Amino acid sequence: METMVIKGDSVKERIFGEVKNEVALLEAEYHRVPGIAFIGFSCIALAKYNIPLHVSLAEAMGFKVRTEIEPEDVTEEDVFRLIGELNADNTIHAIVLLQPLPSHLNPIRIVNRIDPSKEVEGFHPLNMLSTLVPDIQTAKYPMCLPEALFEMFREAGMIVGKDKEWVFVLDDEFFSNTLTSMIVRTAASKVVPQEGTLTFMNKNSEKLIEHCSRADFLVIVSKTPEYIRPEWLKPGVCIIDIYSNLVKEVQSKNDPGKLVPVIRGGVNLESVKHIAGAILPIPGGLMTVVMAILFRNTVMAFKNSLKGL
Repeated sequence: METMVIKGDSVKERIFGEVKNEVALLEAEYHRVPGIAFIGFSCIALAKYNIPLHVSLAEAMGFKVRTEIEPEDVTEEDVFRLIGELNADNTIHAIVLLQPLPSHLNPIRIVNRIDPSKEVEGFHPLNMLSTLVPDIQTAKYPMCLPEALFEMFREAGMIVGKDKEWVFVLDDEFFSNTLTSMIVRTAASKVVPQEGTLTFMNKNSEKLIEHCSRADFLVIVSKTPEYIRPEWLKPGVCIIDIYSNLVKEVQSKNDPGKLVPVIRGGVNLESVKHIAGAILPIPGGLMTVVMAILFRNTVMAFKNSLKGL
């Protein structure tokens, strides 16, 4: 069986191009550009790569960019104060809280402090509620995770059958983290057809292998790199790997004086080739497109501000 490796590069570049062109048109017409603020934390392993990546790409889109990197011992009150300042800043249209947070901070309390109209990922409780109950129509933007998946499936010509079995595998930590648990469940409500079967599994469950062996779509959110074994899988399964783990740093081939990260997800790509029907891998899969959707939503936030929404 030939495994279709669904990379996000072409979708990302298409959306980036659309965003960059639109920002240029908006600047020409209004002499202003969308503003985006990134809040990151220096103690997070991927921060030294993740934060500069977000900043450089946002600047390349033509955005006004503000970066706030907080120390490990930052207090909740400090973060609340910063978010209040960004909420009140009319030149900032999107506030992005880069995940994960230091363990002593409560992510749902902090995200809840962001103005819902500036929370462009779809993680604010009110925005997640609108995704879960679309009839209320309060969210101004699509949630990034499911929207990115839809974009990648369309690009790959992939059709999701209505009667398929979806299994989401998460670590204990992600189940106990209110924000992460809500994000995964909200995204699942959007992508899994009503006729499908949906199961959330703890990575340490005794029934994990049993459920993995039945999954038509296997979504993995794990801090344990390459945890899922190929012998657990149903032939033809579509694997969606989400969480990026920094496993080591190596010298750059192009610049030996520079270190580059080695990133792995919850499954080893090479081990599942010829078993999986399709895979959205880490790195290079879904999360690359999530960033593009985030930038597209930032443009929408700017337009909404022009309309007074």
